Amino acid sequence: MPQMSVQEFLAEMEAMVEEWRESLGQHLDFAGLEQAITARMNELGAELVKRVVEPLLVDEGYLKRLKRLGGQRGLRFKEYRAVRVRLGTGQWIEVQTAYFIKAQPKSGKKRVKRRRSEGRGAYWGLEALGFIGRYSAGLVSEVVEMAVLCPSLAVAQTVLARRGLELDVKTVRRLCGELGRRGVALRGEVSLDGSEALAGRTLVIGIDGGRLRERRAKRGRKKAGQKRQGYHSDWREPKLFTVYVTDDEGEIVREFTPLHEATLGDHEVMFELLERYLRALDLSEVKRVVFCGDGAEWIWADVEPLIQRLGLEAACTHQVLDYTHAKQNLHQILAWVPKRLRTPKVERQWKALLWRGDIEGLGQAIAQSFLSKRGRNKALDKWQSYFAGNAHRMQYEFFHRQGLPCGSGSVESAIRRVINLRLKAPGTFWTPAMGECFLFLRSQLLSGRWEVMLENLTTETAKQVCYDSVSETSSNDKQWLEAA
Repeated sequence: MPQMSVQEFLAEMEAMVEEWRESLGQHLDFAGLEQAITARMNELGAELVKRVVEPLLVDEGYLKRLKRLGGQRGLRFKEYRAVRVRLGTGQWIEVQTAYFIKAQPKSGKKRVKRRRSEGRGAYWGLEALGFIGRYSAGLVSEVVEMAVLCPSLAVAQTVLARRGLELDVKTVRRLCGELGRRGVALRGEVSLDGSEALAGRTLVIGIDGGRLRERRAKRGRKKAGQKRQGYHSDWREPKLFTVYVTDDEGEIVREFTPLHEATLGDHEVMFELLERYLRALDLSEVKRVVFCGDGAEWIWADVEPLIQRLGLEAACTHQVLDYTHAKQNLHQILAWVPKRLRTPKVERQWKALLWRGDIEGLGQAIAQSFLSKRGRNKALDKWQSYFAGNAHRMQYEFFHRQGLPCGSGSVESAIRRVINLRLKAPGTFWTPAMGECFLFLRSQLLSGRWEVMLENLTTETAKQVCYDSVSETSSNDKQWLEAA
């Protein structure tokens, strides 16, 4: 679109409005009218973006800050280049922006110049504005969000094409990987916006594991006539935790957006990740902290060390083993009881003992319900390994009176939504790197923290450009800094 004045633009719009009005009256094609207006507005928006952005990209004060940022990363400014970038509406524009390459090491000796590739450069001017490669933050958000929600990248590509964003599957995958890697590197604070009020509240942390298939290439050479090398598809257990807030009555506080996070790492990696999130939150005024989970040993093995590292008072922390899982294990013992002794009254008595937290009394009741020594020993072994070792996590009547959760339904729901509905889909296999990215991205999107995460990521470089070495800036630069 050639540059025009505001008056010329308004005159052109008036003419187009008359044309569209006449066309609608003749054909009654409202859908076509919407498409025509949207296409025209997208063209106009792209031109406006170009007029606003390009003067900044070639501004001397902006270049000065970019040079400082590039120097910190071992890069030097080479030249301005014309680059085609794509906006969130799908429009392409061409802008002039600074191009940085790897800086040569300083040396006192005169070195023989050798011809070699300068390596991959960087457009720091675009990076500071939130661009990923040559795609704007708005476009990347739209593409990745669709890829994360749709059952496959191919389906996401089809849906995006209907919205006017035509990209191949490789580009969709690359944008997902790049955004995911940037987010994974900043896990913790990248999901928070500073408005998380926890004073006087109960912080509930649910922990559980899911399932997905890992794609691991087979070693060795490809066989003759074989198109692909092939791969192993072993099951992996991603670890997931969710964090939410309740009041004194146990009701969920809706003002606090829940936190979901998952990783393909082992339990130690997961607890390190959880600790990073908890340290990013202000726990100094939290009334109580509750850990919920099933009977998996890996969950409770690291809870106590985490409480100690965080400096939480023992009286303010509680561990809750999911009541539903406890009843399921109790039913396993009941199934071993002889039929003539397994009456509804016995089942009610055992559940009452479990609810009251009388695990010792439950063990005595189990011992008296078996006639054979073999069956009694089998049942008591189960009681000893599962119930006796978790007695302090099974005080459900006390938890209920205190307004504490008695189950881990929230984290199990997160397992289903974050992992099962996308990453555990039939015929779906994940490389460790892409699996980790999708676990992070789906956690952010489905917990409702997508916009917070995206804003923190896109402003990370911008903050460094705007506020790095402010004391060294000139008065003109400071005016630009305040405007930015």
